[in-house]
Amino acid sequence: MNIKLKTLSFLVTLFLFSLATAQTPQPELKDGDLKFEPFTIPFEGQNVAAELGRLVVRENRTKPKSNLIELAFVRLKSTAEKPGYPVVYLDGGPGSSAINIARVPDYMRAFMKLREVGDVILLDQRGIGRSKPNLQRLSSEALPLDVFANNDSLLRSFRERVVAAATYFRGQGVDILAYNTIESAHDVDDVRKALGAEKLNLVGFSYGTHLGLACIRYHGANLNRVVLVGTEGPDHTNKLPSTSDASLKRLAALAAAAPELEGKVSDLVGMLREVLARLEKEPVTVQITDQRTRKPVDVKVGKSGLQFLIMRDLGDTNDLPIFPAWFYTMHRGDYSILSRFVERRYNQYGAGIQLMTVVMDSSSGTSKARAAKIEAEAKTALLGTMVNFPFPGVDEAIGSPDLGDKYRSPIRTNVATLFISGTLDNNTPPFQADEVRRTFRNSTHLVVENAGHESMVVDARVQQTMVDYLRGGDVSKTTISLPPLKFNKIPAPKQ
Repeated sequence: MNIKLKTLSFLVTLFLFSLATAQTPQPELKDGDLKFEPFTIPFEGQNVAAELGRLVVRENRTKPKSNLIELAFVRLKSTAEKPGYPVVYLDGGPGSSAINIARVPDYMRAFMKLREVGDVILLDQRGIGRSKPNLQRLSSEALPLDVFANNDSLLRSFRERVVAAATYFRGQGVDILAYNTIESAHDVDDVRKALGAEKLNLVGFSYGTHLGLACIRYHGANLNRVVLVGTEGPDHTNKLPSTSDASLKRLAALAAAAPELEGKVSDLVGMLREVLARLEKEPVTVQITDQRTRKPVDVKVGKSGLQFLIMRDLGDTNDLPIFPAWFYTMHRGDYSILSRFVERRYNQYGAGIQLMTVVMDSSSGTSKARAAKIEAEAKTALLGTMVNFPFPGVDEAIGSPDLGDKYRSPIRTNVATLFISGTLDNNTPPFQADEVRRTFRNSTHLVVENAGHESMVVDARVQQTMVDYLRGGDVSKTTISLPPLKFNKIPAPKQ
């Protein structure tokens, strides 16, 4: 099982058992209260000793009488003889729990390595994981069987869950518009204050880089060094459709030259165009297992549904090896591989909604210039508007909490920052890091050859580079290449 599937399996299991209700801290708590308790993380046959911290902060700092909420984080003590500044890890999503991801061995190795710099702080950002309230809202009903049939069905199903979650949490007294990246950046600095640290080091991954950049903007004076892995800049929340076109063309070139595919996929993009045209005229039906009932169900998939499924994994080199076989088999009328992707996402999104994810992305928003470019490119792009689903379709459902263009403006800073990108990363391609660092006076960009979105943080050489950089080293001459993609062979036709 690959890294992403293991992670997803663990998080879905946790999702089903986690608290999905808003929890108000005890009345005697006050802003700034901090408490610790013992905590362990299983890793390679042992239990790694740690501490679980809980910090009380204001839900909305612009309102003096705002609710008190709790931020949860795990502290792993440094193994360095003379520890440096604490290293705060900011995970992606938005909506992924840094504490929970530590139970995935590939990620825990990265955190154990970072202990060589200083104490490692795994922060569950506001609204997720062990932080309170947790804005996960379980769904009592399965997704409709035509959810992937067309754009309207997909958007309607998602919007209904968002509206239900927003209504529920507002009814619990949660100020959902306070769950934005600016407040989260202030949370990170409040953690620094609570720990008594003069400065912090930051390591952000995916959306965690978006949050890390906000920390630089609002609290740069309190940061030592920052590592951003897979950069989502201030105005990169919504993606350019041309990026996915470029990724598909790059994948097509690799597939055409791959000896293991025996020349059978000489025109991957052409195959995909034909499949999309076919599904636009007549959706197909695939049979999957509904994890709620453990029974088979028939799910209809049309053009927009396929575009949605492709987009979910186009940046992940754990899934890319099967893409040529996936497209080839669909082209010849075999939808068995398609059914695997449908089953994964049907059950994942059917479990419920993480409202924090929606509010965070909606509030970060998009500048008018970028929105116009996205709209123009989507008209001819292979994946169309699905590159940014469900936006802009659900913004108004939660109150359209846009943070404005000032928030999305370039960041000018002296904070030493290492950007790490992967050449096969569709989610956060290297050019985004280059755009951001134009106004950084002290930055380095490491582009990892053959790396996808999920394969950078877990690579041992990338981890060593992060440690070297956070210790003050010069990594500008570092080069890292991962093994080239090896594609799954084309399955024989079904008899």
